[in-house]
Amino acid sequence: METPDNPLCGEPIQLAPRTPDEPTITFPQPPGWGFMPGKDETPIRGILFNQGLRLHGFTPNAVVTCEDLTGQVGLPSQALAKERAAIIDLVGAVDSEAPGTTSGFPSRTITYNLQGRPATGLIVAVQNAKDRIWAVTVTLQTTDADNPHYVAAKQAILDSLEVRLPDQ
Repeated sequence: METPDNPLCGEPIQLAPRTPDEPTITFPQPPGWGFMPGKDETPIRGILFNQGLRLHGFTPNAVVTCEDLTGQVGLPSQALAKERAAIIDLVGAVDSEAPGTTSGFPSRTITYNLQGRPATGLIVAVQNAKDRIWAVTVTLQTTDADNPHYVAAKQAILDSLEVRLPDQ
């Protein structure tokens, strides 16, 4: 992940799949950001955080999740819609959203206000050859959205997130 073009990306963090079919998730750990792995029983796979950017009693963080939606949705577009609806149920209206692709999979980036803090969520809908579907998300939030260190780290994480399926 660290390249001459992107010095803000340190040694990448790779989250191993919990099941044989599940995607592998890789993302950078920007300088000054710590990492805490998620517990096996939750969809949270890990949390990046930066204590050095703590402001107003809040530590900026990036929460990475992977949720198996097989049987709940039949298409990647439905996975994106399901995750988007969950955000709207939680926060109400969103500030902006944009479709895209991440690692060749359909994705959607959504910005919104979460408990008074600006948040950005990247949702990636992953479908394998056996029609299993996962929603991989990274949600970043802070109380100081204009801090240049946070802005650079957020962009590095969003731009460098990789999702790969095992060889089928």
